[in-house]
Amino acid sequence: MRMTKIAKLTVAGALIGASVSLGAGVAAADPAGNPDPVAPAWAPRKPAEVWLGQPVVWWWGPSGGYWGVWTNGQFLPLT
Repeated sequence: MRMTKIAKLTVAGALIGASVSLGAGVAAADPAGNPDPVAPAWAPRKPAEVWLGQPVVWWWGPSGGYWGVWTNGQFLPLT
């Protein structure tokens, strides 16, 4: 019976810690997997130079690549 309470408290503590981002890794400002900022020849036309005050960049995503912007630490795809 006592082990059940300890297990419940451990799980609850882990969930609370995860919800307030304890132990979470630091997000990188640059996209992982994009060592070369130059878009490939097959990329669609660049939609704009800037969007919402941020430069439009090419990012190599898991399913190809996208034009988009980095804002608030997140990539926002435009294409």
